[in-house]
Amino acid sequence: MVAADSREPRRPKYRQLRDALASMMDELPPGSVMPTERELCERFGVARGTVRQALNLLEVEQRIHRHQGKGTFATPPKIDQTLELVSHTEHIRARGMAPSSKLLGVSSVPADSRTALLLDVREGEELLQIERIRLADGEPLAVEMLLLHAASFPDIADALGTHSLYDVLRHRYGVELSFAEETIEVSASGEREADLLGVSSGAPVLVLCRHTFDSTGHPVEYVRSHYRADRFRFRTRLHPTTQGDHSLPPDLQLRLATPEDARGLARVFIAAWHDGYPGIVRQDVLDALDEDETTDWLGSLTAGNGLTTWVVQSQAGTVLAFSRHGEDPADSRRGHIYSLYVHPHASGRGIGGALVEHDLRLLAHRGLDTVTLWVFEENAAARRLYASFGFSPDGARRVEPEYGAQEVRLRRSPGPRHQERR
Repeated sequence: MVAADSREPRRPKYRQLRDALASMMDELPPGSVMPTERELCERFGVARGTVRQALNLLEVEQRIHRHQGKGTFATPPKIDQTLELVSHTEHIRARGMAPSSKLLGVSSVPADSRTALLLDVREGEELLQIERIRLADGEPLAVEMLLLHAASFPDIADALGTHSLYDVLRHRYGVELSFAEETIEVSASGEREADLLGVSSGAPVLVLCRHTFDSTGHPVEYVRSHYRADRFRFRTRLHPTTQGDHSLPPDLQLRLATPEDARGLARVFIAAWHDGYPGIVRQDVLDALDEDETTDWLGSLTAGNGLTTWVVQSQAGTVLAFSRHGEDPADSRRGHIYSLYVHPHASGRGIGGALVEHDLRLLAHRGLDTVTLWVFEENAAARRLYASFGFSPDGARRVEPEYGAQEVRLRRSPGPRHQERR
């Protein structure tokens, strides 16, 4: 009979039985057949209803799985997978297991409106769709569908049988990955996924969608994977939200700009353009920048309505950086960052990140959670900064005649990336 814990006299019998069975399973090899309900009733001296309640708890906890006509089995220990930007192959190998993949198919598909935005290509361009089963020690764990821009990665499918995708990207194509956005949802397996994973149809699966970007902020891959929920759990370390990573150094001050700041803004603007845009903007445009004209222009913008300009200044009162934000001129339901410049002498101090975070917070307080901005396509440093805050190209492009340089529009949407499709 299941012994009651004297410290918990009112604990239900089925929970006591659940604990006893869990302890018993700890001594069994993974995958062992559990005793039948009748055998458990006799061994522990409890009613069948109590046994079923205890087994239901263990099944919910995914400690056991039942196969109709075969019996109840102890589930192997779950594989802990940390949420970080490494490949499935590296994760499995790090846990002392042998990773492998089974290629299901490789096909060329045209980019539709959604996948074109995800991979920053034109609608209709050729994408490479690769489907694989991911295995560990020969056991199927996940079904993966991978999308890549076909023209950027010719013949990549040939190398994926024995190598990690990220190794192939790095060593064969020279792509250095910078960050990824990943979402995880629970779903029920369809018949195809269930058959490929060796589980019953409708069994729970974890659906992972990963959107990965390179060091320039350009999207590289989009992956949708179905992981067996009975074999995986994902782990990450959480930190409290503070100003921490994007706070200003203590010797600097952030404040609203006034028209009297116009000359300081102009000096930052001209210095940032001269430092960052040679080879991007026409040289005659850079040579023509005039401090007095720029001061008048920025003074009128600062005094205007509708936009907010913030400056970062030193203890001596020197303007070191500024940003301007407001509503998106194309859609008043969105926010827009109009400009962000840091004087080259003040770079490397986290000022740009602090301004972006500040602007996003103020826009969110106004209900403008979706935010856009324009950036020169070849301005890799700026694109990396914005990408670190979740901005990605939304497909819009332009060339301002006075600058003669290609610009791309970036968008940051609340929730999963590209959730909004206006």
